[in-house]
Amino acid sequence: MSITNGYAILDQLKEQMRIPVNDLTDDARLELAIAAASRQTDGHTGRRFWQDATVKVREYSADDPTCLLVDDISTATGLIVQLDDNGDGVYETTLTINTDFRLYPWNAAAEVPAWPFTELRLAVHAGSYFPMVEGSPTVRVTARFGWPAVPDDVTKACLVQAGQLFKSDDAAFGAVQFAESGVALRVLNRLHPIAEALLEPFCKARVG
Repeated sequence: MSITNGYAILDQLKEQMRIPVNDLTDDARLELAIAAASRQTDGHTGRRFWQDATVKVREYSADDPTCLLVDDISTATGLIVQLDDNGDGVYETTLTINTDFRLYPWNAAAEVPAWPFTELRLAVHAGSYFPMVEGSPTVRVTARFGWPAVPDDVTKACLVQAGQLFKSDDAAFGAVQFAESGVALRVLNRLHPIAEALLEPFCKARVG
């Protein structure tokens, strides 16, 4: 199989698990483990770390006249923000970045690793407000969603989790036995603790 939007590659997992690169015996299982670990990462953090190849359109309902929380936006390139002023489904007003609105956090792109933009804030002096119509989206955002690049900590967490998932195929009664040490590793129904710790700074705040 091929890995779609994975946070690690096959050779990285082989290196971590001390499997020779030219040993192709378990390649399909290893790739499946990476794919599953990547999606577990998405579920745990509440976001995804791959970037759209092209711009996509999403619509939002505003609950604040000057501030709008959005899904992760990876880059300002190609970004279009439009308003439906009266809730009729027609987005008649197009805003200009850095004139009508700004992207926040301010220095997201300068962070190491680079973070996405997660908020649109209107410039009050521009006289624009996010329309608030109950039960109807009024803001259309065209952007490349996701992250600018996969952070190293996310890749490492994916490798740790993928290694556990791969070994779980051999689990008997929920544990993996290591013959050389006689130690049994319990297979958890959650992320590996190391993976969880690596991902903690990237988790979106849970609401409610």
